[in-house]
Amino acid sequence: MNSMKSKFESLPYNEYFVSRRGAAEVTFEADYWGEVVDPDGVVRNIGIERDHKRELASEELSFINSLSPGKFLDIGCGTGSILEGINDEWDKHGIEVSKYATNIAQQYGNVFLGELHEAKYPDEFFDVVFLFHVIEHLKSPLDLLIEARRVLKSGGWLIVGTPDFDSACARRFGEKFRLLHDSTHISLFSNDSLHRMLSDHGFYVDHTAAAFFDTKYFTEENLLRLFNTDTISPPFYGNIMTKYCKKQSREEALSRFDALHKAFSLAIDGIC
Repeated sequence: MNSMKSKFESLPYNEYFVSRRGAAEVTFEADYWGEVVDPDGVVRNIGIERDHKRELASEELSFINSLSPGKFLDIGCGTGSILEGINDEWDKHGIEVSKYATNIAQQYGNVFLGELHEAKYPDEFFDVVFLFHVIEHLKSPLDLLIEARRVLKSGGWLIVGTPDFDSACARRFGEKFRLLHDSTHISLFSNDSLHRMLSDHGFYVDHTAAAFFDTKYFTEENLLRLFNTDTISPPFYGNIMTKYCKKQSREEALSRFDALHKAFSLAIDGIC
């Protein structure tokens, strides 16, 4: 996080993320789901890019669909692209603040219009909670994480995908890092800071993924763009990170800590 602090030293930050001032208030209604210009100047219509979003989350979807079906929650589900990609054996739920998007997503699951805390789900209700490119848009991502943990079963999976604003490309390109192009990205995490936030609030990070080499973005053209830091950074390994986490009890956390402490002590004894 230290390098992030120096890069955005004029912005407020806490121990987990850097906050930056966003654009005017976004309603996320019909206008939001229309045409946008991406960092490379390409005009896209995000409201109809259902296959594209599932392609971006293909690794995450494969992982979820490999699990024994249970209750699934997609927070910030948009128009339901991810819900559509989850096997129908799952009991699928979504949270969405946009009435426009909710009306579309309802055909793929039980979608609540509003914030997560307003849905008032029971404790330990879900087997998997999915946060795919959501926390970077929130002023208070930690509040959402705490509520997500409450509704997740012990041993259940929390899967969090977000940009790494301290990645290799972010360091090399600075203000031209492509994921700073979106002014609604207002809470900026690094790989380390997100890991710490999750670990500090009752999650064991099983592994971290950074899809790139198996995607359509792994091209010679994008690799060559790394040499020109006068332009917007290209898609690259590490721009996006996904944390696969398990909810753990206090007892499990202490047990894991004790095991690590013993292993460390044995290693030190061996050196000495």
